[in-house]
Amino acid sequence: MTHQRSTHPPPVTTPPPRCRLLDLVREIAGATVLAPRAGWEELVVTGVHHDSRAVEAGDVFVAREGGRVNGLAFVDEAVRRGACAVVARRAAISGPISVPIVEVDDVPVALAFAAAAVYGHPTFGLDVVGVTGTNGKTTTTLLCRAMIDHTGGRCGVIGTLGSEFEDMVRPTVHTSPEADELARIARAMRDRGATHLAMEVSSIALTARRADAVRFRVAAFSNLTQDHLDFHGTMEAYADAKARLFTELSPSSSAINVRDAFGRQLVQRLGREAHAVTFSSAADIGSPDVHPTALTMHERGISMTVRTPLGDVTVDSPLIGAHNVENLLCAVAIGVCLGLEPKGIGDGLSQNVRVPGRLERCDDPDVDDVVVLVDYAHTPDALERVLQSVRPFAKGRLVCLFGCGGDRDPMKRPLMGRAAGDNADFSYVTNDNPRSEDPAAIASQIVPGLAHRAGAWVVELDRRAAIRRAVSEAAPGDVVVVAGKGHETYQIIGAQTFSFDDREVAKEALAARREKGGAQ
Repeated sequence: MTHQRSTHPPPVTTPPPRCRLLDLVREIAGATVLAPRAGWEELVVTGVHHDSRAVEAGDVFVAREGGRVNGLAFVDEAVRRGACAVVARRAAISGPISVPIVEVDDVPVALAFAAAAVYGHPTFGLDVVGVTGTNGKTTTTLLCRAMIDHTGGRCGVIGTLGSEFEDMVRPTVHTSPEADELARIARAMRDRGATHLAMEVSSIALTARRADAVRFRVAAFSNLTQDHLDFHGTMEAYADAKARLFTELSPSSSAINVRDAFGRQLVQRLGREAHAVTFSSAADIGSPDVHPTALTMHERGISMTVRTPLGDVTVDSPLIGAHNVENLLCAVAIGVCLGLEPKGIGDGLSQNVRVPGRLERCDDPDVDDVVVLVDYAHTPDALERVLQSVRPFAKGRLVCLFGCGGDRDPMKRPLMGRAAGDNADFSYVTNDNPRSEDPAAIASQIVPGLAHRAGAWVVELDRRAAIRRAVSEAAPGDVVVVAGKGHETYQIIGAQTFSFDDREVAKEALAARREKGGAQ
């Protein structure tokens, strides 16, 4: 079965917004208007869209340039669909047009503020927590929701898994939605009674100015390791993009991991006025405000007592691994920034927070003689952390199955191989989402990182076959980590998107193993 992934998410149902075009223009710094007739100021705007296919009568169309699609090519279509005005780069539209043109210097920024104006500045009525960093964003936002809901709030979540607030659940195309979609989602959550919003803020979104009109109560930094260099070019540019959340978007307070070297630099850069609450899993690194004074990690989870400026917090979480210690500490620091009571923070974080595709167990411990875990780890650091977290609980070998995405940072591929080779007993190199690249070529860039482990790895490009093989060949007591795709329910090969879920394939492989009576 094949299907095409939608790049145009279904609309969020909200009460009709209303905004005069003049009020919208006033929200955009330096905007000027070219109008074909008088009276444009009183035009009523009912929506903002960067996608001409979504435009309806009364909407403003924002014509973005760059990327794969040039919005200027769709201005006429948007006007035919009923757009009451068009926002575009200054002097970009030269031909005749029947609606006002709002000329701006920075179209992505204009999109963010135009959407905020039309949808009623939805984040102004929410306590917004923005989490950025290479790894841990999804888990941390879900932990925040559990903590906030437990302490009497009502928290929505936006991120890699989509957007969710109570019974309002919908997919999103990007980790951080486009600015207009973000405003619609936040408005829908606020209208349904949300008090808080915990959202992942990616470096790409920060570069693209998608969150520029969001009012952040708390900005949190988890860690910085190599990823997205295909987009940013250098680690310095990647770090600068992350820093924008703190240096340019003016959060009321910050939670920053000072065990991370960039986190320590960020604290120094921000100074005292940033109202930063620092955290670290080691009390002797970075002089953290939040750190564990007692810590136990076991196969059933994490137990720790955490020192905070508000008092000690006791956490007993079913999450496992050192990386989740840092995720929990980040959530504790966010709770401190929000002024929550220590007991409420600890009790909220001690709940059974399910994070799809993050060390998600696929085997039945009462039936199966192997453990199979699916995880989203797709960076060298994340893969290393996950394998190190699982190692203490492996009674037999630790087996890793992974690949690397095509049309993405090629420099991390040998590093992924090194992470697997250094931390797993045996590795299966396979497809991830190869996209337009040759899967064999991607694998050939991974295996140099495994060169020091001769005989401890194999290439099996068919991901389904690789998962079946890894489960079938596992010995009793082995732990198999299927890494890279986690919660994803698709695989992109060439220009096609196929239905594919690592968790379902792993369960099928486990069922086949049971039928055959164990390892083959």
